[in-house]
Amino acid sequence: MSRMMIKKIVLLTAGSVAISLLITATIMYLIGATGAIQLALAIAGFCPLTVTPPATFMFYRQTLELEAAHRALGEAHRDLYAIHAELKAAHKNLEHRANHDGMTGLANRDAFLSHLSDIKKSSGQGYLLMIDADRFKQINDVHGHDAGDRALLAVAKAISGSLRAVDFGARIGGEEFAVILDGAGSEDAFMIAERIRANIEKMTITTADNKRLGVTVSIGGAAFGPHSRTKEIMRAADSRLYEAKRNGRNMVCIDNKVTRAA
Repeated sequence: MSRMMIKKIVLLTAGSVAISLLITATIMYLIGATGAIQLALAIAGFCPLTVTPPATFMFYRQTLELEAAHRALGEAHRDLYAIHAELKAAHKNLEHRANHDGMTGLANRDAFLSHLSDIKKSSGQGYLLMIDADRFKQINDVHGHDAGDRALLAVAKAISGSLRAVDFGARIGGEEFAVILDGAGSEDAFMIAERIRANIEKMTITTADNKRLGVTVSIGGAAFGPHSRTKEIMRAADSRLYEAKRNGRNMVCIDNKVTRAA
């Protein structure tokens, strides 16, 4: 028991005794029982001495227990809040991983297909670009898969840096990428596609043995509307992409318009 607690018990007991004696003496005087006043005062003084200290101690102990319980509840609340924050962050991370390519950070194929479906339902029109890294197998075979991974990362970064805020870039498999141009017309689509091609052509990657390699892409594009079927849109854009490949690679083919590297 702390010294502060002992001091409180002494003060409360002394106060109880004083009040009890005062009340008892007053009552005895008023009823005229002065002959028994000494006995009454003795009883009045003894009762607080036996009751007040243990009662005060019990009250103090319960107060300490309540304070401890309150602190425990506060700690539990903080722990629950921290756990909730961790779960929320974990859920967000899982959601991001489920919708993004683990290597490049771009959206994955599932997210691409879902976004294309949403675009057709909302604005209803735009252009789809299909982008393929040229001679990617040769990079892997000659310089190794590490060089191939670096090339894919560089292509993904160039694509992301060439788009408008409303555009949507994705890696949909291997060395193949796709871009959804929401609401774009033919001229806008061609301009963005050419910007992507040119930005990739300008860059170089460094292999593990410090060799510098250039990377190029071929791009095909096709328009879509609210009633276009996803498979048909992708087939049309792929057809333009293969046309760009057949005509020498490192070029853009959208509708009937073709550009090649200077």
